[in-house]
Amino acid sequence: MLNRQLHPDYKAIEQINIPVPEKVALDNHLKTFLFNAGTQDVLKIDLSFEAGSWHQEKPLVASLVNEMLTEGSKNYTSQQIAEKLDFYGAFIHPSPTKDFGSITLYTLSKHLPETIRVFEDVIKNPLFPEKDLRIHLNKRKQQFLIELEKVTNIARREFNEQLFGSQHPYGRKSEASDYDQLERQDLINFHKKYYHPANCKLIVSGKTDERIIKIINKHLGNNDWQNQQALNSLEYPIPDSPKLVSIVEKEHVTQSAIRLGKITINKDHPDFHKLKITNTILGGYFGSRLMKKIREEKGYTYGIGSNIVTMKNAAFLIIVSEVGKDVTRNAIDDIMNEINILRNSYVSADEMALVKNYMLGSLLRAFDGAFEISSTYRSLIDFDLDENYLHEAIRTIKTISPEEINQMANQYINEESLIKTVAGKYN
Repeated sequence: MLNRQLHPDYKAIEQINIPVPEKVALDNHLKTFLFNAGTQDVLKIDLSFEAGSWHQEKPLVASLVNEMLTEGSKNYTSQQIAEKLDFYGAFIHPSPTKDFGSITLYTLSKHLPETIRVFEDVIKNPLFPEKDLRIHLNKRKQQFLIELEKVTNIARREFNEQLFGSQHPYGRKSEASDYDQLERQDLINFHKKYYHPANCKLIVSGKTDERIIKIINKHLGNNDWQNQQALNSLEYPIPDSPKLVSIVEKEHVTQSAIRLGKITINKDHPDFHKLKITNTILGGYFGSRLMKKIREEKGYTYGIGSNIVTMKNAAFLIIVSEVGKDVTRNAIDDIMNEINILRNSYVSADEMALVKNYMLGSLLRAFDGAFEISSTYRSLIDFDLDENYLHEAIRTIKTISPEEINQMANQYINEESLIKTVAGKYN
């Protein structure tokens, strides 16, 4: 009879096979990475342009360009785009970020000749129709005003500005008035400047063959979409001495949103993998120390997490939670105490084994299927990294010691160096 008091045996993960993308040469020299994997006849085609809000001259332009690519093009109305994709069981997903403007086509391989025609046209020839732009802006403005009432969004905006400054692309706040200042020409100009092959990387994943590559080359590698001159990198200073504490009081709330963090090292730093493991122990998974203390023991919150957010031009460590408004100070004190414990004691062998197996399992899942593989590599390709980054991550997870964890905590997560942001009540 099954004894449910005994957990299943588990085996430590010893090896992870990391696939390497094939680099394909298209006629117009668009940088292309191919992952031929999977058993189903489906494809995922990612175009990633360095066209995020980092590059915009006016607020909101970058995300609007990315989101409105499918709102009408030279050869298709927005309705025709939607109907054609729906007919072939395909869809296009935009994903604007601070650094990139990306757009993805999901399609059955057998319908690629039809769906890529639509994809090509929305990439190369969007119209940004005036009427649709105004509808989209009004909708986003109303959504913005609603979201602005939530303490979690107030804290996020305040934290980013506190960390990077009001004039930095990562810290600048958008305002309701920004939605009234945009013109169609702003979108046209931004698209022309940034949406071209010299500023783009293409990632193809799924079950592919030579026929698939020829079709993609015909539509995205042809010579009518020529490389323009690569753009110069923009630089913005980060404040050396950010405001350490910011409290945004808000009446009639049941919870306060907490953000604690600091600027930290990015993916290309030699200590990054060690710091990521240290952060996982602190608050990076459901069994973390912060989750056990703040959620399970104290009951202050439903959830708390710590993460290292990596972007093209900066990275920061952030601890995020929403706690009962009457225990905000207590929650922050307990978070600080957990960091202090991590800095002043060594992690046990059992906890080290648990975290190592969790992180290796997460990496293993990251290569479970063609689309997962491409998503994992996408974060490397965007940062100009290669598979050596992943091999080093695996090696570090397997070999890191409690002494190195302690060193990372003292060097990068000293509680006295963290800025604090609270939206709601500071009781």
